Amino acid sequence: MIRKIVILDGYTDEPAGLGVPPYINVYPRLIAGSAWSIDPGMKIYYWTIDRARENMGEFMKIADSSDLVVFIAGAEVPGKYIGGKPITLEELLRITTLLKDKDKILIGPAARYGFGHGGGSLAVQRAKLKNYFTEIVYGDPEIYIYHLLKYGWEKAEPWRLREDYDLTNKAFIHGAKIIEQHPNHGWNLVVEIETYRGCPRWIGGGCSFCIEPRYGKPIMREPRDIVAEVEALYKFGARHIRIGRQPDILAYMSRKIGEEEYPEPNPEALRQLFYGIRNNAPGLRVVHIDNVNPGTIIYNRMKAIEALKIIIKYHTPGDVAALGIETFDPKVVKANNLKVYPDEAVEAVRIINKYGSIRGWNGLPHLLPGINLLYGLPGETKETYRLNYEYLKRILEEGLMVRRINIRKVAVLENTPLWLKKKIVENTLRRHSKIYEKYRLLIMKNIDLRMMERITPPGTLLRYLYTEKKLRGGFTAARFPGSYPILVKLKGTHPIGRIVDAHAESIAAKSVTGIIAIREA
Repeated sequence: MIRKIVILDGYTDEPAGLGVPPYINVYPRLIAGSAWSIDPGMKIYYWTIDRARENMGEFMKIADSSDLVVFIAGAEVPGKYIGGKPITLEELLRITTLLKDKDKILIGPAARYGFGHGGGSLAVQRAKLKNYFTEIVYGDPEIYIYHLLKYGWEKAEPWRLREDYDLTNKAFIHGAKIIEQHPNHGWNLVVEIETYRGCPRWIGGGCSFCIEPRYGKPIMREPRDIVAEVEALYKFGARHIRIGRQPDILAYMSRKIGEEEYPEPNPEALRQLFYGIRNNAPGLRVVHIDNVNPGTIIYNRMKAIEALKIIIKYHTPGDVAALGIETFDPKVVKANNLKVYPDEAVEAVRIINKYGSIRGWNGLPHLLPGINLLYGLPGETKETYRLNYEYLKRILEEGLMVRRINIRKVAVLENTPLWLKKKIVENTLRRHSKIYEKYRLLIMKNIDLRMMERITPPGTLLRYLYTEKKLRGGFTAARFPGSYPILVKLKGTHPIGRIVDAHAESIAAKSVTGIIAIREA
């Protein structure tokens, strides 16, 4: 009988959902919530991989005395992180080997799409990991845990995916209190909130590299269920949330899903959602979003604008609508079934700027676009790099603002269409390795720097920054707890975990140097 569970969060990063500190993704809450829905007295211990690294002896002692160890892993989207370091494959295999006599399961994107090593790499297929675990759960964790605890190992089906949100909603409510065990709880913890799962573009296959369309037809959570989850999280101390776990917030509750790849937004559903969150968790200090499909804006201009206005009314300034543009090369767009062509992408940036560029109480524009550029896709040539740079220059010269330009090499994941073309990707990345570095630095110097000067010109008062870590050279890193926060390098060494306000003094391509203006307890 399982009475004690240890969860080791190795962190996740997916196209829809982030779980690297200060973020906590849905997986720990679903695992704990499913278990507590069956046995409210179940002992569940939540550890992050960073905390385990610092206290490996203590972690192993607790894990060794447990009945089940659940590993969460899958940083499938390449990224660089300040708040934590995702578990490596070597760490995962070493810890599981040391716990050889324990029942162990692997959940998360690594269990479904293979263990990713970041941009420019092939994922390690899950079949190569099966000997290290009692079970690799490539279905939904809350369903597996529920059936495991209720009916035993023989009846728990690792492949089963949810068909609705009935059990999941209960797990989110019961699992809310697990956030109290997160090391960032009480200061800058950001909780990822799921509104739906799957991509509306699944009917046309979706982007070649992306995992979201592989879930099939999207299934939605009702506004009242999401609001109830946020209210529960709020009661356990959550003060920063990001409605980021979906591929396109503008498609939430659209009546056209299943009929169109770019379904018309449902502004009234978004109004119910955001108003309900603000009404039931009135002390939230951050409410942000993440992904927006630029195609939804282009093909549904008026409804999309209405939806953006609702988000801006209820959210927190400093928000970012991450646009999966991926490339400004029409040939690459066509070869990979991407979302929008170059001129359409620029128009989406214009529209978000028109309504979101006004500054809010924290000194930042309300809502700015973020641009993802992905290299290594089939169809890419050296001309791709020139086109990407020229279109970014065009956006800059129009006076528009982009919060961040995310330049990455594609990660090739199991069970995506790109997996069948992995050799093409490897050859493309190898062939373009030098030009990749050339243009990455060129964009940083000539685009990123000037964008940062627009967003945070010297003298800007940036409010509600959390001091996170000490940096070399006598600086302290501080950031706003939200979507793609600007790194502020504060002059001097300051206590960690404090809230401060700072004046921007000088600007770099990826950060701002600041001087503390006001300090709070």
